[in-house]
Parts: sequence; C-alpha cells; structure tokens
Amino acid sequence: MKINKKNMRQWYKDLSFRKKFLSISLGLCIFPVFLMQMLFSEISIRSMNRQINELARNNLIQISKEFSLKLESYTDIVYQVYLDRDLTRSLAQFHKADKREQASLYFVINERMKQYAESKGEIRSISVICKTGESITYDSQTGSALDSIWRDYTDLRQTVPYKMTTGRNEVVLIPTQSFLNNGKEEKIFFIGKELYDAENLEEGAVASFIMGIYESELEEICNGKKVDIEQGNSTNFITDAEGTIISFPDDSYIGQSIPVEKDELGFIQKIEMFDGWDLGNISYQDPDTGWVFHNVYDGNYIMKDVRNIQNIYGGLLALDVLVVILFINSINHYFLTYLSKIMDAIRQMEKGNLDVRLEVDRKDEFGRIGENFNQMATKVKNLIQEVKDISEKKNQAEIKALESQINPHFLYNTLDAINWMAVKNEEYEISKMISGLGIILRYSMNQSNQMAVISEMEEWLKSYVSLYQLRYGNSFDFEIYVEDEARDLWMYKLLVQPILENAILHGIKDMEGGLLRVDIGMAEQPGKIHIVIEDNGIGMNAEKVRFYNQRDVEWTGEEGIGLANVFERIQLYYGKEGSWYISSVEGIGTIVELLIPILAENQAI
Repeated sequence: MKINKKNMRQWYKDLSFRKKFLSISLGLCIFPVFLMQMLFSEISIRSMNRQINELARNNLIQISKEFSLKLESYTDIVYQVYLDRDLTRSLAQFHKADKREQASLYFVINERMKQYAESKGEIRSISVICKTGESITYDSQTGSALDSIWRDYTDLRQTVPYKMTTGRNEVVLIPTQSFLNNGKEEKIFFIGKELYDAENLEEGAVASFIMGIYESELEEICNGKKVDIEQGNSTNFITDAEGTIISFPDDSYIGQSIPVEKDELGFIQKIEMFDGWDLGNISYQDPDTGWVFHNVYDGNYIMKDVRNIQNIYGGLLALDVLVVILFINSINHYFLTYLSKIMDAIRQMEKGNLDVRLEVDRKDEFGRIGENFNQMATKVKNLIQEVKDISEKKNQAEIKALESQINPHFLYNTLDAINWMAVKNEEYEISKMISGLGIILRYSMNQSNQMAVISEMEEWLKSYVSLYQLRYGNSFDFEIYVEDEARDLWMYKLLVQPILENAILHGIKDMEGGLLRVDIGMAEQPGKIHIVIEDNGIGMNAEKVRFYNQRDVEWTGEEGIGLANVFERIQLYYGKEGSWYISSVEGIGTIVELLIPILAENQAI
C-alpha cells in the first residue's frame, strides 16, 4: 500500500503544470457538484424504493383482506353444510343402508349439494367422501353426479384434498390442483372440512366435505379480471407457506415450488414473460391462512421519472464541466505563455546556447523566475569558461610533467641492450622475458585509454600471460581464440588484462593442471562483441559473485584494481550498452563474460 501511494505521489509530481492546474480546478468545481448529484440521486432512489415497498405492501394487505372476505363467504357455505343435520344424518346412514335406501339417500344428498354448489358461480364442485370410501360429488360444470373432476379416481380417499382434510377438526385451505377436462387443463383450489353427526359425535367424522373453486377467482383478486403482463408494470401471485405456487398470471407455473426460501425474485427472473424488467419484489404473509401474497414490479418503469431527473442533472453537470474547462484553459493559456518561453530558453541552454536570455516584463512569480534564469545563465557561462581555463592550465602542467619524466625510448633501448647481453650469454629464458616485457611496455604506455585492434590485443595478451607462465614455472596453460570476423574490430586497451591477472594470481597460479582460456567472437545480439575468460581455478564464493554482478554498485577501491577496474571502465566507455556477468563455483572455476558494442576507432572517448 505504501508503494502504491508513493507511486501515485510521484505520478502527480510528474504531471505538467497544465494538467495539475486542470485537475485541481476540476476537483474544486466539478467534484462537489457531482457528489451532490450522486447524493441527491441516492436519496431519491431510496425514498422512492421505500414508498414503492410501502405501497406494494399496503396493496398486498388489501388483497389479503379481500381474499379473507371471499374466503369467509366460502367458509359460510362449509359451516352451513356442517350444521345441516339432515345432510349429516343422511351421510351417517348412507354407508349402513341397503342398496334401495342408498339410492334414495344419494338423491337427497346430491340435491342438497347441488343447492350449495349453485349458490356461487365460482364453485366448480362439491364432494362428500365417507370414511368407508363411498362418495357423492356434484360438478356444477357437467351438472352430473357421475361425470366430475374426480373421474380419474376410483377411491376419492386417495385425493390430496381428502388427505389434507382428514384428522383436522377445522376448515382447511387446500392449494391449487390441476385437472384435465376434455383435453383442457383447469386449475382448482379447495376448501375442506370434516362432517360430524351431531347425535353421534362419539362415532367421529362421518365424511369429509370438499368444495372445489376455480383458481381464476384468486387471480381476479390478485390482478383483476384482465392481466396484461406485456404492458403492465406490476403483478401479484400467491404461494403457500412452503413456497408452492397457488395462483399465478401464467397458470402453467401453478403447482411449482420456489426452490429457496424467499427466492421469488430469482424464480421470476427465469420467467420469459418478464424479460426486460428490472425486477423488484415484496411479500406479505396472511396470518390467518398462512398463504403468502407476492408483488413483483418493474423498477425501470417505476423509476423512470427519477432517472429523467438524473439525466437532466447529468446534462447540467456536463455543461458545467465544459464551461469550467474552457475557463481553466483560458487561465492556463495566460500563465503558460510565459512559462513556455522559460522552458524554451532552458532547452536552448541544454543545446549549448549560453547566450540565451529572457525578456522580463512582469514582477510576479514568473517574472522572478525569468530574472533568476538570466542570472543563472550568466553564472553557468562564466563557470564553463573558468573550467576551460583550468583544463588548459592542467593539460599544460601535465605536458610539462611528462617532458620532465624519463624518455620511454631510453627505457626501451636499455631493455633491448639487456636482451642482447642475455642472448650473448645464452640466457634465453631471460631474453624471452625481457622481449615480452618490452612489448607490454610499448602497448600499455602508449595511450592506455585509447582503442586497439583485437588482433593486436591478442598478441599482447599472449606476451603478457607468457611472463606469468615463466614466473610460475609453466604451472598452467593458456589458450586464446579469436573469430576471424572479430580480428579487425576495435576495443579499448587493457580491458581484458586485469581479468587474466586476477585469474592467475587468485585462481590457478598454485595448482597443477591449471588452464586459462580466452574466447573473443561475435555475439548473438547484432552489433556486439562477446568475450569469455574462463579458468579452472579455485573459484569465488557466492557472496562475492553476487557483489561483482551488480551493475549499480559504487566501487570504493577496497575491492582491488582487478575486476572492479574492468567493470568501472566498461560503464565509463560503453554505458548501458556494455555488460558483464560472472559465474563461479568454488573448487571448479570461474567464467567471466563481457558483452560490448562494436565501436570505430574515432568513437573512443
């Protein structure tokens, strides 16, 4: 988290003055307005949702009350039947009578049931089901006691309404059932009640009274006589306490169960007829029946006025932003005109024009910056001239110091005379060492910071290493290989020698079978030379390898003048284009790889 904050602060610091000024101005002018709009929208939406939910809940309570009133009218019929002693007495005698008496009782019971069924047009059927299995049904649609909704049942004791009514000494509300009538599916819900013979209560219920009512009566209570989901913005439906759908605008969903408690919204979202609705929902459970009344509404339709207001505010905000940007841009132009002149003068100084000066015609902060710039430019010009004068004096002093030193030709001639004396006395080993030393001196003393052809450097390295081989009794071998493509290329002198010296003195001088090898060739990366120095000496520990492989390390001089000298010169000569990598294993050996760009002789610093 701290790193992210630091990066954000740095990013803001790096922004131009124009962008900083614009961001601050927008923040001060636009953010409060935007925040107020968002707050207003949020308050409006929450208030509207609260009102919608309150209205929907009141509507559901009203629907529930209307349903209760309707249910009372059906319950009155149930209690009329319950108190009809002639009917209950006839039912008590029905299953005990012979066939002739049963026929007479059947007619009486059926006529009574017909009277009750036709008292309300929405009653589809009335059935009485005896404990012994006998049953009498009047179907108001068929007008028949034989052809009824129970035509597919031989024993009505197997029906859901009978099972739910039996054993419960109360009026039972039974969820909607589906029936086929001439190939057409009908939805009917039921009210049930056990019947008792008042004169023989100890014998228990004589039968169950089941009254079937069209489900359309529930749908009319919920949504009116005509329900148009396509054009509407709200709909209601009913489930029982377990989530089974009792009434729904599309009756094909009746009887299905909402899988998760209170997940009617998730269920509705899967119904195709509600595609395009931004669904909201609220529920109310009737404490008397236990049935749950649900309201589902289209939030897009209800909230359209609020969104229109939001769009108006959005347009005003956009207009405000445009005006602010134009205003800020004019202020920016006023301030940045002079700032651009300052930046242009700085760029001219970067290109070497030390005579550039600003015309100062104002006394504000920008004017003071201009005055300070002019003073700085004058001082820089004077300092550069002083540096040039000092450099010239220093060069003259160095020339005089060199002139006062021993003439190198005197040293070379002296070594040549000693060499001939060694040959004359047949001291050939001494002669070989003196010849090699002479080559080394001529190569190294002749402008050591300049460049040399690689083929010339190859011969010098052979002479240099041969002196160490003679010094240590040829205890190690030396190999050098240069690719033909690289022989005529240029590189800085004495760049490889310190690495060889380090390998000899610290790696292989005291071991038998030592091998030192140098490979110089073209790198896979175009435009670069690849140099590999490898030995089979004692190696370096991992800590030292990690230290030398760091590019940004600050060389203090305590590391010695070997590897540190080479790596520091690579950075000096080649910058980021030059690189090195050391890999070493203690007891096995060390490999030093150099990757340097190809330079022409006149590119030397």
